[in-house]
Amino acid sequence: MWKILGNITEIFVYSAVYIIIVLVSLKIVGATFSTDFEKKISDESNIGLSLICTGIFIGLAILISSLVR
Repeated sequence: MWKILGNITEIFVYSAVYIIIVLVSLKIVGATFSTDFEKKISDESNIGLSLICTGIFIGLAILISSLVR
């Protein structure tokens, strides 16, 4: 039972760290591309910028996943 609780706690810790890293990287990528980064994605529906961000976040997820294992 304690092993299961330890695994669940570990998953929550890694998830929280990943969410923090994603939010920080979103701000860095947004500052790199343009000042209206969130507005271009949400209001203007800029598909190209969304795909670039998606690729960055998937790459980051693969990198963190390989570090955890």
